[in-house]
Amino acid sequence: MTKRYFIFLFFLSLFFSNCSTQQERNNEKIIDTNKPVIRDPFHKLCQYWEVTDADNPTYRDIYDHENNVENFPGIIFMTDSTFLENPRGAMRYGKFILKGKVITAQFDDGKKAVYTIENVEGDTMQFRRVEKEHTTILYVKGHRVFWQDASLNPYNKINSKWRIKPSKAENPQELNERLKECVQFYEYLFIGNAESENTEINFLGLPTCFKWYQGGIFVQSQKNLDKKWINCFYNEEQALQARQMMEDAVTTKKYNWDTTQTNWLKQTADVLKQIHDKM
Repeated sequence: MTKRYFIFLFFLSLFFSNCSTQQERNNEKIIDTNKPVIRDPFHKLCQYWEVTDADNPTYRDIYDHENNVENFPGIIFMTDSTFLENPRGAMRYGKFILKGKVITAQFDDGKKAVYTIENVEGDTMQFRRVEKEHTTILYVKGHRVFWQDASLNPYNKINSKWRIKPSKAENPQELNERLKECVQFYEYLFIGNAESENTEINFLGLPTCFKWYQGGIFVQSQKNLDKKWINCFYNEEQALQARQMMEDAVTTKKYNWDTTQTNWLKQTADVLKQIHDKM
């Protein structure tokens, strides 16, 4: 192993050193007092990476063909060795193996790619992705959001299946189940960000029917309903039916907002869990 490679691993270790630590703020409730500090490169890779720029990008790096909108590309590596390209667009799942600075990936559709970590600087990294004979340089920025348990990661395949358009119309029970999965997705998203000590969440590109406020959750009006959220349903009629079901769930039942909780992410996550459990 060369001296240059040792130096690379050293800086890679420094870069990831804070991705899963948690410091308690005054007057905040403790979610997990025994959460371990993860220091090995595999776990430090397991966070959300936003693609900020690319050289020689592919079409899917730029355009979300499923929703006919500009893509917001990213990559999230998970602790169960699965990963997801384009968490905010046309989702593409696979499995990965990290060996040194090389990430070997196989997508669920059977295609393969190799990502090589070429540069690490602060919260940013540079990947070289080779798929077939196409090479793309991806410039990424870490969100420092870490889910130790992959089953509680909102972006894993099970927790994101509500985003996949069904092949046929759904009955009210099936719509309700899809809505519960939507609520749980956002619950896990809020929890992960709160435990990673973020103070806000970037919702850009995620399908949603919610409007978020500190101390309040509202459902978007029919007129302003997010088109990407509509596209999670069989057709617009079903999406509007689901929107009304969600509004009824939010407005006709009582939920306990913990006014002693000073972290609005934790406070909101708790109410989302209550909504899920009462649906």
